[in-house]
Amino acid sequence: MSLRLLHRRLAILMGLTGLVAFAAGAGFEPLSALLADVALTVALFWQPEPELSRKLERAWLPLATLLVLRALYHVFVVQGDVVIPVVDLLLLLMAAEALRSLDAPNDVRLYALSFALVLASTAYRPGIVFLVAFVGFVVLATVALMVGHLRRQAERHLIREVPLGSTLLGTTGLLSVGVLLVSAVVFLTFPRVSQGWSGRGETLATSIAGFSDQVSIGEHGSRIYGNPQIVLRVEFPDGIPENVFGLHWRGRSYDHFDGIRWSRSDNLPPSSAPTRWYRNRWEGPVVEQKIYGAPLDVRVLFALHPALDIDADNGIQPLFDNAGDFVYWGSAAPAYTAESRTQRPPVDSLRQADSGFQPSSRHFLQLPEIDPRIQALADSLTDGLETRYDRTVAILEYFDDFGYTLELPATAQQATLPAFLFQRREGHCEYFSTAMVVLLRAAGIESRNVNGFLGGQWSQFGDYLAVTQNEAHSWVEVWFPGYGWVSFDPTPGGEGGGSAETAWFWPGRILFDGLQHRWSKWVLDYSQEEQAGIFGEWSGFLQDDPSASGDATASDTSLGLWGLLAVLVAAVGGTWWVVRNRTAQPPATRIYLQLRRACRTADLPVGPSWTPGALVDAVARAAPAARDPAARIVDAYLRTRYGGEIADEVRLRSMRDDLGRARTHLRSSA
Repeated sequence: MSLRLLHRRLAILMGLTGLVAFAAGAGFEPLSALLADVALTVALFWQPEPELSRKLERAWLPLATLLVLRALYHVFVVQGDVVIPVVDLLLLLMAAEALRSLDAPNDVRLYALSFALVLASTAYRPGIVFLVAFVGFVVLATVALMVGHLRRQAERHLIREVPLGSTLLGTTGLLSVGVLLVSAVVFLTFPRVSQGWSGRGETLATSIAGFSDQVSIGEHGSRIYGNPQIVLRVEFPDGIPENVFGLHWRGRSYDHFDGIRWSRSDNLPPSSAPTRWYRNRWEGPVVEQKIYGAPLDVRVLFALHPALDIDADNGIQPLFDNAGDFVYWGSAAPAYTAESRTQRPPVDSLRQADSGFQPSSRHFLQLPEIDPRIQALADSLTDGLETRYDRTVAILEYFDDFGYTLELPATAQQATLPAFLFQRREGHCEYFSTAMVVLLRAAGIESRNVNGFLGGQWSQFGDYLAVTQNEAHSWVEVWFPGYGWVSFDPTPGGEGGGSAETAWFWPGRILFDGLQHRWSKWVLDYSQEEQAGIFGEWSGFLQDDPSASGDATASDTSLGLWGLLAVLVAAVGGTWWVVRNRTAQPPATRIYLQLRRACRTADLPVGPSWTPGALVDAVARAAPAARDPAARIVDAYLRTRYGGEIADEVRLRSMRDDLGRARTHLRSSA
């Protein structure tokens, strides 16, 4: 393969990695991405002749003009995201440069266009695929720059071909490891100027099954299909709590029911319990949750109930609304720390909680016109029971004989609450929570419907709980004076533990999500706090602080520091090996270099770009008697260096003798 062709292919591969990097962060318009990919792939194997190349250039010009006008239209008229139109123009220019003849000196333009594509991808929130593409780009750029320089030097000295072995290309590619390591050190140590990476073009996860601003039981004629999209990643800094797969990640509450759907009333009066009730009267330890959420169209912060406090870690502002739900302001993906209780108050305490402050009965006892059988059922279930808790449990246990199904009712008539209670006796979680709240309100107990998620899947690689859309769930909250809202889950299995549909690709998906989570946490959202924590752990590690030996987080960080140290040692060792092997030149090469030094000693202006033939000519002019021994040395060097011949001891002895003669004549001439 010629130097020109190798250099062109390396530059085109840089463009393809830039294409992948941008697609990982922002995506593409399908047509422009497909055309650019086809053009770059074709250019890897076909280059037009100079005449055809000039004809193609005349075709690219009007297309580029149209894309420039389109970008200006987005800037001044639409006033939208201008990056995508500009990137389409970059792709067109890159395709045009890649499909030029090999004689065109356009390597710098290809470098600049591919780098601009990688740079444009950082305007968005690039994922782990961007990291892979970026590493490939750096490796290819290192090799391409070396090959490009060698190509220009060869053309300058009229050398037609320079053989390049795989060892040389591989060694040059390894140099990029040093570039990446230096970049990582600069990234870790450079002072932070922002709190995280907000990016642009965030895609809202709007199609979450079972979770939205309203809840309806009126759908029919189909079934609920699973969706493995991850919406919450939850870390537990203080250790994994018990029954982690049965935890209810509370999101949004609903007070108004019209017979088909639940919604939130406007101007709802304050209906949340004081935080001190939950902190002082509920049992169990305080569980800290480090939650990384996907951006939703409904700005809700999920946490275990009851949440005692929520502290945002990035550019969002948590707010506590009248219903006791946590919402937030800000454009970044929610990342926050929540503190919650996980155990409800003792049963005896709840049995005694029948008097005290009650939330608005107009909202939490509200019912539409209901089937008389529902009222009769509520009366029969609670007849003779005196306490609020016992009546709640009686209604809860009524659903023990019901069945759970994701199949929706066949008709609209069957998709009603009376049909669920008295005919079908099976349904999904929203039927169970709706039925229980209606029965509770019919019995005079303040209650409401709640949506969120139940359980999740544990990521061994990322050490966090991955909560997907499959875990979307509904349950019930009942008001107990002096204790606030207490959760009850009538859905079969809801009180004991969560379950979710899994697919054959789930292990691979959870592994990839673990990589993506670590990339987001330690790179995109790397902030002053993380930087200070790393420096603190590093200083403690150097001081061998025994007090941190029992800290799991410190242990993990120390392991990470040991890993970083091992990488640095490997990089230094690899660099030393490369330098050592490059300086350990063959004997014939050393003799040739000694001849060059002898020429410089004799005041011959031997430059680094002098070819061996030019060196012999210079020696012949300065010291004619040294010409023949110098020519024999150069001939033997070229035969062993590029001809593949082996320099045996006889040839090396002859070269040394010629070197002595050449030195003598050069010194005499000097």
